[in-house]
Amino acid sequence: MVIGCDSSAGIGNKPMDVVPAPPDIVGYYAARVAVMEVLSVGADILTVVDTLAVEMHPTGCEIIRGVHRLLDEAGLTELHVNGSTEENFESRQTGVGITVIGEISEDELKLKRSAAGDCLIMLGEPMLGAAVMEHPDRQCSIRQLQSLAALPEVHEIHPVGSKGAGYEAALLAGLNGCRFEPVPGITDKLKVSGGPATAVIFSVAEENAAAIPSVIGGRMEIIGHLLA
Repeated sequence: MVIGCDSSAGIGNKPMDVVPAPPDIVGYYAARVAVMEVLSVGADILTVVDTLAVEMHPTGCEIIRGVHRLLDEAGLTELHVNGSTEENFESRQTGVGITVIGEISEDELKLKRSAAGDCLIMLGEPMLGAAVMEHPDRQCSIRQLQSLAALPEVHEIHPVGSKGAGYEAALLAGLNGCRFEPVPGITDKLKVSGGPATAVIFSVAEENAAAIPSVIGGRMEIIGHLLA
């Protein structure tokens, strides 16, 4: 079993929200993070659970509509979606929790498959807040992630979260008994929050790196290498 989860607070159209955004966009990006976490290890998604700290009508319905839009984009239209909303008290700030459950055979799991000498590539651009809605063309799409996960040449994939690509690269390296050596001049970019997983990093053998962009498309750059 593979479980991915994410939360979002203060983003929406409630009076106390910090970042203004339509509720369906909030649902789309909240679901995106957890879905990407599960897809990145190669798992098949079984169910999506939304726990919403808002009323069902109208805000909850709009958030759920965004969740379904993300699932449609990923070709996951037959999934069972379940969840709950807050009907006892008035919500003045938007709060969303998403849990995604999937499954995969252990021998197919894209985890701890990297090795010293692999290069790490970032697909998409880490971004946060309003930039997420302004630049969808700079982000790793769900379809691109699914294509990456299907390539045997790609060893591991880590969505970039709030701690940045550098954190994920160091984590990936550590899980494989290696250390991460970034390319010169990229340190600042590796610290930028990935927000709702607008970028992913992945490991691949050096000799296979050049062929990946032509197969997947999107904005890619080598961020470093794994060293013994």
